[in-house]
Amino acid sequence: MTLVLVVAVILAGLGGYLARQRDATAPESATPRTGASTAAPERSTAVPSPSPSDDKPSSWCAAAPDKVTAPSPKVRLAFSTASWRSCLTRVTRSGTGKGGVRYKVDATLPVFWSANKSVDALNSRLRSRIDDDVKRFLAAVDETTTDMAQGATFTLSELPRINQVGRLAVIQFTGQEYVGGSHSGLVDDWINIDTGTWTILNKNRILLPEARRTAGATRLARLIAPKIMGTSTACTTDAKTLLAGGQTPKSTATPMSYQEAMKMGFQYGGELVVDFPPYYLFAYGCEIGSATLRLRDLSGLINPGTAALATAAVAPEVPPSPFDG
Repeated sequence: MTLVLVVAVILAGLGGYLARQRDATAPESATPRTGASTAAPERSTAVPSPSPSDDKPSSWCAAAPDKVTAPSPKVRLAFSTASWRSCLTRVTRSGTGKGGVRYKVDATLPVFWSANKSVDALNSRLRSRIDDDVKRFLAAVDETTTDMAQGATFTLSELPRINQVGRLAVIQFTGQEYVGGSHSGLVDDWINIDTGTWTILNKNRILLPEARRTAGATRLARLIAPKIMGTSTACTTDAKTLLAGGQTPKSTATPMSYQEAMKMGFQYGGELVVDFPPYYLFAYGCEIGSATLRLRDLSGLINPGTAALATAAVAPEVPPSPFDG
């Protein structure tokens, strides 16, 4: 009898200990006990998910070469090739910032499908890019009051154009961002993607190290400058302005400083587009300064492996079917 009581006491103590441990390690998202207080969640600054959490974006384009799987909101096919497909889905958001300023976000998210599972990591990076842009935009909204905004609605719009260039998928983002002032900021960004590995080719993958040395940077500037055009024939520049770090350098410039400001994207026919933001080279009215260079003129400055990807002969793209949405 005594032995039974001892065992009962031990089991009761063990049960209490396990219960305390369970309470101590319960996740923060667990349902609170009656009487517990919870803080109000902070406003999310990310773009709302365009699909249920269990729906991988890469599956949207996977049904057939000329069709898409359409979650809610629906997705439309941009175009497809023999080995990969691209789709677009629109994500929107609107509301009022902490200072009372109205805002609106209208962004389009590009996603890709391929048999190579590395495409999922690329899709995550593209999603993070838009999320980061929206967070930065909403931070500017929250820092502004209605009297400062003078009743204007702050807006962010981004639209991607996707091209197949050899074995590359090339995205150019364009759009506008207005967060007060006399005019909107312009969105201009290029993303060059190796569809063999589904990795993004940054400037260090596009240009050789020689292009970042004084002699190479000077040669590149002399190739770019004569071809730069803004919105009119009066919007031009020269190599001297590039090498000086633009029209109003913010710090001590080096011959390579201008490369930090430029955006680069490949296009059909063995060409590289180089863009500079407004104000960098000339007045805002000229908008973005853009130059188009032939890859063969960039010998010794451009990575030959990347140039080979951009000029590779590949199977023709498959025209997408009309999207009924």
